[in-house]
Amino acid sequence: MTAAATLEEIDGIHDEQPDRAAEGLRALDVAALPVDRLPLLAFLMLHVLGEKLGLWAEAAERIERLRAVRADAPLAVLAHAAVAVHLAGRSGGKALADLGAAGGVAEAQTLVALNALGLRPPAATAALATELERLAEASTTFDPGGRLNQRLAIGFNNTTTRLLELASPPVDPAIRSALLAGSAAALRFWQTAGTWVNLERALYLRALVRNRVGDPAAARDDCRQALDVIAAHGGEEIDRAFLQLQLAGALLRLGEHTDGRRHLAEARAAAAQWDDVGLKSWFAAEDERLFGPREQQT
Repeated sequence: MTAAATLEEIDGIHDEQPDRAAEGLRALDVAALPVDRLPLLAFLMLHVLGEKLGLWAEAAERIERLRAVRADAPLAVLAHAAVAVHLAGRSGGKALADLGAAGGVAEAQTLVALNALGLRPPAATAALATELERLAEASTTFDPGGRLNQRLAIGFNNTTTRLLELASPPVDPAIRSALLAGSAAALRFWQTAGTWVNLERALYLRALVRNRVGDPAAARDDCRQALDVIAAHGGEEIDRAFLQLQLAGALLRLGEHTDGRRHLAEARAAAAQWDDVGLKSWFAAEDERLFGPREQQT
């Protein structure tokens, strides 16, 4: 089996079998990997060794070793290295300095703090919200076309999603403010850093947030904009179904019952055709969050 195939196998098992995945990462011949697989390797070292197993020092050492062995490692590897060093308790260091030289000192510091927040959030949800909003506010001064814009987009997307998972209605005002700031930051950076798929998914995240915090009119507008993006490019039928579900929730809360019921029926019909059990469960959970258990719906 090639090194690339082995990495794909590790990626496939890392959530369910982190110890086995860790052993695979330790044994992998990094010199044999194609350059485009190096960001995945660095991410898995950070995610499996650090986030899942708590071995932050080992994660930092291995990503730094990867950088030493592979001079062709792309920017994403450098970003993961700086985050790993920070989470290992080593302030500063070459990785952060190199990241600052590549994309700006303030941008690098914000990126490291943002990813550290998402990977190892504080125990109190309020503290997570406060820090996310602070970082989102700091990012408003950055050039959205800068070299770290894609890494910032991913960081704001992931950390906002993590906070959203902890937010239940009625959402606390401080958490509401952080969710809105984080989702807006993710969208701002994706608009310059990503593809049209990244754009419609960033709009979906903001629609999720707006529905959750009780702003259905804004959620409706985000959903319609995202659906227009999909219509202009074609494809992404799964994303379309999730967007229609959120749009239905917003429309029904706004009293637009005819359109709301139509979008809800279309979304549910699309989801019923899926074969992926995990995807169907995800859709069902979002459906229940918006409309309650199906057996109680009328």
